[in-house]
Amino acid sequence: MRNNGKILQDRNFRHSAIAALCAWFASALLLEEIALSLVPAILVFALAYSALQYYPKLKKRKYALLIEKDMPFALLSLAVETEMDVQFETALGNIAGQDYGLVSMEFRKIVSEIRDSGSSVQEALFGFSERANSLDVKRAITQIVAAYEQGSGKRSSSPLKRLAHEMLLRQHSESKEFSNKLVVFSLMFIAVSAIVPALFQAFIIVGSAFLALELSALQILLIVALLFPALDFAVLLYIRARTPEFLKGN
Repeated sequence: MRNNGKILQDRNFRHSAIAALCAWFASALLLEEIALSLVPAILVFALAYSALQYYPKLKKRKYALLIEKDMPFALLSLAVETEMDVQFETALGNIAGQDYGLVSMEFRKIVSEIRDSGSSVQEALFGFSERANSLDVKRAITQIVAAYEQGSGKRSSSPLKRLAHEMLLRQHSESKEFSNKLVVFSLMFIAVSAIVPALFQAFIIVGSAFLALELSALQILLIVALLFPALDFAVLLYIRARTPEFLKGN
């Protein structure tokens, strides 16, 4: 495990160094000073290395959010089948066969562990909660295990429905909050993609006519062709990162 961590750190260092060299080359063309261009190269190295180190945690969190997105619908399906006195293992298999994204994939693992590996229902379900690393999933698994131990009927299905409705209500609240923020995000994107380039072009025209403009033709080309599109892309990435997973397309 320690060797794997060392290999991962070495790989992150190499990739960050490559990104820093590219940034050094680009900034040297833009600034026309090799020594001064080391500053953005160092910043790029620090940002890239930090991002690569943080990426595994971010990936786990995204996986948990994708599971939380479809978990309420799986709970409602399980609650309905529990009320209909469907055998519990069969109900789990039905969820695995539905289109609930990663939830169905995880339930296929659960069914496989129960049927092929000889694990108990509780062991397989708690294994899922450990893989998901999500508080909502842990709560859902606790309720599913309780429903399994209580048996079929309305008494065991009601907590599942209540938890599913609570999760859907929270998603609805997050959706309304994001809708309010989307107005600000849209204005920010318009400013970066249209207003700032227009002001820069006006500055170039006026500066070249009346002022001693210190920017070369190559620097202006790099700013227009690389810097502004990079800023637009960064804003779009930021907006997507702030978008709740259940609002994103598949």
